Amino acid sequence: MKDKIAHAAVQEIAQRGLKFSIRDVAGRLGISTKTLYQHFESKEELVDHIVVQSIGNMMAEEEKLMKDDSIPLTDKLFLALTLLPQGVAFHDIRVMKELELRYPEQWRQIDAYMNTGWENIRLIIHEGAAAGIFRPFDVELFIQVYVGALYQLIDQYASGGRLTLQQALEQMVGFLMEGIRSPANR
Repeated sequence: MKDKIAHAAVQEIAQRGLKFSIRDVAGRLGISTKTLYQHFESKEELVDHIVVQSIGNMMAEEEKLMKDDSIPLTDKLFLALTLLPQGVAFHDIRVMKELELRYPEQWRQIDAYMNTGWENIRLIIHEGAAAGIFRPFDVELFIQVYVGALYQLIDQYASGGRLTLQQALEQMVGFLMEGIRSPANR
């Protein structure tokens, strides 16, 4: 039942942002709020559950990507840097900003993941550099630029809504990737 509730909450977030109510989620499922509260004590706990699920989903997708040797390293790096959890409502940049402002504890979890989940990216870059696909560069600086740019996207595009988070990430990573490719691989 928890997964059904979380799925209904994701649908509400997609429609209303994080301003959805527990009553909205219960109504979507055709259950009482009392029943919903038997599974989640608060809206914050429900949002926390969705954030934890999202991070777990991203980690699982990244592991799957890492094991797929049929994907060229440049494509693998691009896919890893633009990976977002499927079916989760955090694709909207405005929702990410809302999460940062209204749910600081949950935002800290996403922030921690964005700042620490880089081992696979480092492996791809080092493998690509060893193969001559990427020119030598400071990987830690690259990570800092990526994270800083992502935060800027969230801050700048939160009110504009011109791009989805996926579209913004793809464009941003495209800019970064063209700057790191070896001239022989352009």
